[in-house]
Amino acid sequence: MRKREPRIVVISGSSSGIGKELCRLYRASGDTVIGLSRRVAADGDISVDVTDYAAVQSAVDGIAARFGRIDTVIANAGGGLSGATELLPLEEVQAQMSLNFTGALNLVRCALKHMRAGGNAVFVSSACAIFALPYRAMYCASKAAVNMAAFGLYMELKNHGIRVSSVCAGDIKTDFTANRVKYSDGGERYGDAPRISAEKIDSREHKRMRLQPAAKKIYKCCVKSGKPLYIVGFKYKVLNFLRRVLPQKMFLDITAKLF
Repeated sequence: MRKREPRIVVISGSSSGIGKELCRLYRASGDTVIGLSRRVAADGDISVDVTDYAAVQSAVDGIAARFGRIDTVIANAGGGLSGATELLPLEEVQAQMSLNFTGALNLVRCALKHMRAGGNAVFVSSACAIFALPYRAMYCASKAAVNMAAFGLYMELKNHGIRVSSVCAGDIKTDFTANRVKYSDGGERYGDAPRISAEKIDSREHKRMRLQPAAKKIYKCCVKSGKPLYIVGFKYKVLNFLRRVLPQKMFLDITAKLF
C-alpha cells in the first residue's frame, strides 16, 4: 500500500493540555506539526499571540513558505472566565472574546490562504458553546461564536473541497480550571452565588475526562472531520439531546439549579 504523504499541521495552544496532546498524536502518525503558543514547548514550534493578527499572519505565511502548503489547521488556544456577567470588567470580557473567538478566527483565516482542496480546518470549541451556564456566560458566548463561524465556513468552503468542523469537548482534566480568570464578587444582587457556582464546578475536577483518552477522541474527530459538529463525551451528547427535546425555559431552569 502506498504510504501517504505527511500532513502539514498547524495547532494553536500547543504548549499544554489538549493542544500538546494533539501535537503528540499527529507527530506519532508521521505528520509534520508546527505548534503555536505564547510559550514554546517543542523544537520547531513558534511563539505567537493568536489575538495579534499580524503576528499570526507572519507565522502562518512563514510555515507555508517553508513547507509549500498547510493541510490541517486546528484552532485550539483558549481560556476561561467566570463571574457575574454584569459585574465583569469590560476589559476581561473583551479579552475573553479576543482570545477564544477572534484568536481562533485569526488562525483559520490565515491558514486558509495556503490550503488547497482536501484541507481541513478545525475549531476546538466547548460543550459550553451548546449549554449555557450561569456565571460563565461570556465564556459560553465566545465558544458559541466559534461554532457559528465554523458552521458558516463549512457552508462557504464545502464546494471547494475544504472541510470545516467544530469539536465541542466537555470537561477535561487540564490546567484550564486553574488558569480560569475568576471574579467571585457578586455585589448586592448576586451575593455569594458566583463564588458558590465556581466552587461547585471546580469541586468536580476529579470527574472530568482524563486528558489522553479525551485528546485521542478529539484527534479522531479532527482527522475524519466530515461533519460540521462533533461532541466529545457521552454525557454531553445526552445533554445535547435533552436540550433539543425539552422546552428552552425548562432546560435553562434545570441548568440554573444544577450550577
